[in-house]
Amino acid sequence: MSTLSDGKKTISIFAESEEEKIENVVAQYPIQSGNLVTDHTHQSAIVWTIDGKIYGKNHTEINSIWKQLMDWEYAGTQLTWRGAVTRHSVALTNITKTYDDGGFRNAVKVSIEFKEIRLVSTSFVKVKHVGPVKPASPPKPPGVYVTVRPGNTYWGWWRQYGTPIQTLRNWNHWPDRRIPVGARARVK
Repeated sequence: MSTLSDGKKTISIFAESEEEKIENVVAQYPIQSGNLVTDHTHQSAIVWTIDGKIYGKNHTEINSIWKQLMDWEYAGTQLTWRGAVTRHSVALTNITKTYDDGGFRNAVKVSIEFKEIRLVSTSFVKVKHVGPVKPASPPKPPGVYVTVRPGNTYWGWWRQYGTPIQTLRNWNHWPDRRIPVGARARVK
């Protein structure tokens, strides 16, 4: 007896045969002499085909098992197969129910095909929404300011702060001999 499970539900299948098919896809265009053939091939998904029977007390129970198989196939559910071989991370790709000679009272023939699911790791990080973000406070005006005292000149500020005299004139817009005392002046 073999089982197919999604981790929550398990279905028993009496497997009469299990087939494993591994296919390698080879490019159909010419390969230049000297190139590696492996650069022009890749492995397809491994396919397993199981032929067997589903047993139940009656057709209602058998149809319930069949419906579970259909649900798993439609949803692409990740399953585990345990039979002659054990395979984790597989998905159903084809299920067939056959009634030979009118069927059996407590069983139905099935053919199940599943493929491996290749899981990869990713560096994707889900971003958590933290709500509205407060706008940044307006930046303080750059530079150094002083209150003008009697005797201050552009030349004195140049010597003290190293700012070129023409830059001081452009920032403050006062004539050289009329810098107002008590005003705020940018010096750096």
